[in-house]
Amino acid sequence: MIDRRDFKTKGDSSMQSRLMTLLLLSAALAGCGGGDNSSSVAPTPPKLLTNIAVPNASSPPFSFDIGYVEAGKYFLSDRNSKAVDVVDTKSNTLIAQIPGPFTGAGATTDESGPDGIVGITGTHTIYVGDVDSIKVIDTDAQKTVNTIVISSSGSRVDEGCYDPDDHLVMYASPGDSPPFVTFISTLTQTAVAKLAFNGSSGLEACVYDPASKSFLINNDGTAANPAGELDVITASSAAAGNPAVGKSFPLGKCGPTGIVLGPNNDVLIGCDPPAGNPLISLIMDRASGAIHATLPFGGVDQVNYDPTSNRYFLPARHFVTGGTAAASGFNPQMGVVDGTSRQLLLAIPVGTGAHSVAIDSTLGQVYVPFQGGAAGFPTGGISVFSTH
Repeated sequence: MIDRRDFKTKGDSSMQSRLMTLLLLSAALAGCGGGDNSSSVAPTPPKLLTNIAVPNASSPPFSFDIGYVEAGKYFLSDRNSKAVDVVDTKSNTLIAQIPGPFTGAGATTDESGPDGIVGITGTHTIYVGDVDSIKVIDTDAQKTVNTIVISSSGSRVDEGCYDPDDHLVMYASPGDSPPFVTFISTLTQTAVAKLAFNGSSGLEACVYDPASKSFLINNDGTAANPAGELDVITASSAAAGNPAVGKSFPLGKCGPTGIVLGPNNDVLIGCDPPAGNPLISLIMDRASGAIHATLPFGGVDQVNYDPTSNRYFLPARHFVTGGTAAASGFNPQMGVVDGTSRQLLLAIPVGTGAHSVAIDSTLGQVYVPFQGGAAGFPTGGISVFSTH
């Protein structure tokens, strides 16, 4: 994803972190009168189960991107090691580092890789974005089996999403001018169509909506919606080789980053607003664009939803105590949101730079990588939290 504010973060004291958690919890509970969360019983907070050490993650500060879980394994884009890290989720041990070869940590995030990971469910195959290309990895053999060249611009192929109905993967190239997306057939592992976003200031995460058979992608900004919009591309147009944005939903001063489908027809948009604006995230109706909830929590990147606990998890590396977006003074927290009431339940401290999250719903575990420096998270690695 595009890192708008690539600033160094100073660790805050554990006392401040605990105070922030209690304040958020009190505010969330105070707003829960009536409705689904009318009980006076406080929600059970996730617990930090362990921190997994990762080679080369201490110096320079750990540069990582997207995480993905499937079939008892957690995969993480690790730029320091120029590899995809593989963690066994039952034992929570690092069992492999799969080389791309990948570019590694470049001068900017747009010159770095690996980036977004897309799993082709049930095939033991993942697609991983890199600078100018996508690597196709056999997770059983733990090796790259194909390289799909996307451009020669020297800019990364960032985040993607998978459409199992049409056997398509869509990947964004946000650093190019103009930004564009590429559609790849998972049957032939070749690019079949591209769509340029003229006038866009960048592209972020996407998701495939099986209900509307559409790709939803966060657009950083356009003339009509300078602080972001949600664009909808019908899968049928992509499958026909002529992808087009059919409709767009304004997101106000969101600065959209992560996106994940929730229960019913909800979609949660993680926001990283411009400095000086309220730190928020949004829950919307993904068909109409109607905003159901504006959450008092932002500064996030990747977001995720756990259907077992019915909770969203939002790690916010750019969270600022006081609730107003800024360029420094970060106090990283992970927000926990109830999928039914659409309310922020609580927030818990996470490590510096935490912006990636993946969930093993079967085991009830949440994976959040971090850089070293914050209280309780002294060296870079991967935190494992319980979902409750």
